[in-house]
Parts: sequence; structure tokens; C-alpha cells
Amino acid sequence: MQTIQQPELVCPKVRRNSRVRIPIPFSCSLSSLTPRWWFQKPVHDVGLVYDLSLHGVCVSTDAAFKPGDQISLKLRLTKGTPPAEVEVATVCWTNYPFHGLAFSVLSQSSLRQLAKYLHVSDMEKE
Repeated sequence: MQTIQQPELVCPKVRRNSRVRIPIPFSCSLSSLTPRWWFQKPVHDVGLVYDLSLHGVCVSTDAAFKPGDQISLKLRLTKGTPPAEVEVATVCWTNYPFHGLAFSVLSQSSLRQLAKYLHVSDMEKE
């Protein structure tokens, strides 16, 4: 009888920052900060948020962002409250139409809004 050895199970990497998968994606607005050419207008578009953490977000949008581009975005976390504004976010990866953004410049009030939203979302899971 022949035995087959299975490779040892590899544990997935533990994320440095916990993220929340959004069951019903919410909208955001995006604006490019990285100038491309003097004759091109900045990109202004809308997108949908699919997961979120205190340090980044995964959005889908038709905008043509590339890794390294810097953008600003407004996240509409809940109805009736002003959007959380991220002054500068850097595009880390793209897999059209999805883009992974890392927050670079975020105000304290927006950080508090994100923390409150993520905490409430965690509580709803339990």
C-alpha cells in the first residue's frame, strides 16, 4: 500500500489591522491627487466599499487608478452623519474594478468615525 504525505497546513498570515467585510456595500466618492499630465483633468468618481479597516479600504470603481496613485475619498458610513474624509490614500493594488487603498492622512474626527463604525459592525456580528 502506498502512502501519500500531505504538506503541512500553512496558517494564513494574521492581518496587522483587522478589517470588516461590508455585507451591503456603501458608497464613497474618490478624487485623484496625483497629477498625470498637464492636459488631463483630475479623476472624480464614485465607488462602493467592500471592506474597511482603520488603515485602509477595498473599493470598486470604474476610475482608472494605478498602484502608487494618491487619492482623497469620502466614506458615507451611516445615514444622517457627515462622511468620513480621508485626505490622502495611496493605491496599493488593483484588480479591476477593485482597488486596495491605504490611508496616509486622516483627521482625528474621521478616525473616530471609522473606529465607531467598525466597533458597531463588530458588535452586530456577535
